[in-house]
Amino acid sequence: MIQKCNPAVSWRVAAPSCVWPDTAAANCRLLSRTVDEVGLYLLELESCLAYGPDDLPKKDFGLRYHLHLPLDLPWRHGGDAAFFAMEGLLKSTARLVPWAMVLHPPDSLAALEAFLAALAAAGRDPATVLLENTEGISPEDVTAMAAAAGCGVCLDLGHMLAMGHALPAHDPDLARLTRMLHVYSPFGAEGPPPGRRHSHRTLGCLSPEGREVLVWMLANLRPETVVVEVFAPVHLMESLHVLDALACGGQASTACPAERE
Repeated sequence: MIQKCNPAVSWRVAAPSCVWPDTAAANCRLLSRTVDEVGLYLLELESCLAYGPDDLPKKDFGLRYHLHLPLDLPWRHGGDAAFFAMEGLLKSTARLVPWAMVLHPPDSLAALEAFLAALAAAGRDPATVLLENTEGISPEDVTAMAAAAGCGVCLDLGHMLAMGHALPAHDPDLARLTRMLHVYSPFGAEGPPPGRRHSHRTLGCLSPEGREVLVWMLANLRPETVVVEVFAPVHLMESLHVLDALACGGQASTACPAERE
């Protein structure tokens, strides 16, 4: 889609495996009509380890895949324990040959290094792990951690905008290590929802300043994959339209329709 509009664009467009309220397998089948890649969102450790034979895709549907690793890994027991707790997810998705694993990093570099050492001992490349900035870990901090540990970066636009984190644009490691972007608006014109820092709204909800940041990221970071991280079909299609307009150098509407998560 976007590649046809702008031949200079080299990144793939991806979506999460939970756009429809159905299994990851059903989502992948439906998304194969629209995007190049799907992120298998394995966000809850125990429930994802309990997936049955019909929950995950049995074939690739012509898609490329990556994993989003669980948010509730047992880091308190050490990085190696966190790895062994989720290793079964790598085995259950191996047939899809995921090229990367997005990880919310632990608080300490030592725990991350132990996780990556266990990963390497299992025959997997630590460079395929992409650390994501979160509400508590800024892009600057996650870039420094990734550089020290020998892995990559997944830069999350929504987390960064919601928290007012600075983009370390002049850090050469940011461009060198960023292999993936998560793009969405953290909230609409009404601000974040009560009791929360942000939500996942369509790209049409981005402020002009947020849109400028996204355009800079697309032009300067050259990611391999751009994940439109929204979780409803209509919002995905709107966001793909906005992303297409930005990639083509055009202007899409900044109107932000009311949404419910």
